[in-house]
Amino acid sequence: MQDNASCHRSKETQENLRIRRIPYIKWPRYSPDLNLIEHVWSWMKNWIQKHYYTAYYDASKIPLSQLRRIIWEAWEAVPVDFIMKLYMSWWDRCKAVIDAKGGPTRY
Repeated sequence: MQDNASCHRSKETQENLRIRRIPYIKWPRYSPDLNLIEHVWSWMKNWIQKHYYTAYYDASKIPLSQLRRIIWEAWEAVPVDFIMKLYMSWWDRCKAVIDAKGGPTRY
């Protein structure tokens, strides 16, 4: 997946993909409606802020080892049904983006 970010458009990246014969889908520059992991990151951020008050106000006060544990806890807490709902909505999301001609959608 290439979302047209500058690092994805670089000559080095393009050459690396070509040499390794890695096919890719070129997406709009910023398409969170299609990028399901963005919704997972958002869910995890909300979970961390709810369960770790300090992280909401100043994550720099949390030691790196504790931050890693907190992130792992959030990853493990993501409900499977949330992931499945995102996965099952992908084609509807694609259609919505096409219908909106790349503009905002309800997702």
